[in-house]
Amino acid sequence: MAKTVPLQVSTRAGTGRAAVKALRRAGNVPGVLYGKSKDKAVRSRPIEIDAKKLNTVLHSSTSENVLVDVEITDPSGAKVDQHLALLLDVQHHPLEDYIIHIDLHEIDQDEILHAEVPVTSVGEPVGVKNGGGLLETMLRTIRVACLPKNLPELITVDVSHLEIGHSVHVRELTLPEGVTASNPPELPVFSVFAPKEEVVETPTAEVQQPEVIKEKKVEGEAAPAADAKGGKPDAKAAAAKPEGKK
Repeated sequence: MAKTVPLQVSTRAGTGRAAVKALRRAGNVPGVLYGKSKDKAVRSRPIEIDAKKLNTVLHSSTSENVLVDVEITDPSGAKVDQHLALLLDVQHHPLEDYIIHIDLHEIDQDEILHAEVPVTSVGEPVGVKNGGGLLETMLRTIRVACLPKNLPELITVDVSHLEIGHSVHVRELTLPEGVTASNPPELPVFSVFAPKEEVVETPTAEVQQPEVIKEKKVEGEAAPAADAKGGKPDAKAAAAKPEGKK
């Protein structure tokens, strides 16, 4: 199950660009704590967190879903409020390795959560070991619904029984008590495929066409006429007449 870690945050008054840059220079990370007021309307509360403490919380968690016990203080350090929250969004600088913003969402202990939980496989499939097949991960996360206390950090799936052409589907997952999957039950999570055969193309020899040698025609010479029957020209008719005779 996902463990709950303590996190101290402070309310912040400045929300403009200059104020945000100033608190980052001071070693803090700006964020927003979303929750519900007494009339069930969604409210947002600007907060700031010490960057080193936030990194410690994130590095100590093995799950993408981090449950935090948020203690809210004012700028003087006096405690204002305390809430259970889910750390949903962590934004990093696109070029440098530091956090630029986070989002926290308040939750109730008796409120059903909907979260994405990573999936991992254990064991070597029979189809891979004996048949040379390939194990493919079709879903990397499973969307689950559960109470906060039942939220798993990771879903582990035994794939050692899979033959070539077989899959483990969402409906076949063994989930912790109180946890249900929201994905379509027929979706495959892990599948074993037959090995791909490497096709080697054999180069074909180029067929050389025989050269056709035609009789060269002398420039200005008329071609011999065919006879009336369409055959070869008559040798006598083709003979040149003596010069001067008509």
